Amino acid sequence: MTSLESIPALRTLAPTASQRLADRTRPIHFASGAVLRPADSIARDVVFLLSGKLAATHSSFAGARMWPEQWIAPAIADKAAVLIGTPSPSALIAVTDVFVRLLPVADFLRLLEGERAVREHVLTQLARDAMSARLRLARAGMLPALARIATWLDEQHPDRPAARHGSQEQHSERPVARHGSQEQHSERPVAWHESQELVGLMLGMSRVTVNRALARLADAGAITKTPHGIVVADRSLLRKFMTS
Repeated sequence: MTSLESIPALRTLAPTASQRLADRTRPIHFASGAVLRPADSIARDVVFLLSGKLAATHSSFAGARMWPEQWIAPAIADKAAVLIGTPSPSALIAVTDVFVRLLPVADFLRLLEGERAVREHVLTQLARDAMSARLRLARAGMLPALARIATWLDEQHPDRPAARHGSQEQHSERPVARHGSQEQHSERPVAWHESQELVGLMLGMSRVTVNRALARLADAGAITKTPHGIVVADRSLLRKFMTS
């Protein structure tokens, strides 16, 4: 989907309004790894993400990295950095090849002022993001690494509403892992099909810490590592580790 109408916040726009909005945007492709906005700079444009994935990134002087937020198309990326109007401490990078449309901030502000449904959607999403950030901060300060990863994996489970309708505004289809013999097998959706390094970037942990925690969960039978990714094998057991 590469049209503005695919973005949840813009789906209520009348066709003529949507076309006027598109006419004021600049379509651009960015390759994976490209920096759309460096850290400590002011966001001059709203990023309508129409394909691919973006991430907000933080880096320390020592070289440590963290991705506190990600956006999967279709979405409006990094709304907070746009609306605050001051330099953002995080950079915005392309995790994959992306196609975006850029809209000047002034035009976005006029859109919010003139379209109540768009404004309400954006404010609701910002509130959800703020509550999610508050919860992540509390967990980082109160839970050990194993409990944080167990909690995070439980939240990625496709049966959870948060996994289907999280801050990224859109979920992707998850692969299915098959277990057992050909005569008798069960199919379980993959909770996480990307790299373990990315888990560390999202949670602010080293790759070694993530690998150790996942190995312990696998040894206990709570998760299974498959060629497709990490599968929650025993959710009740996984939840026991959430309070360990």
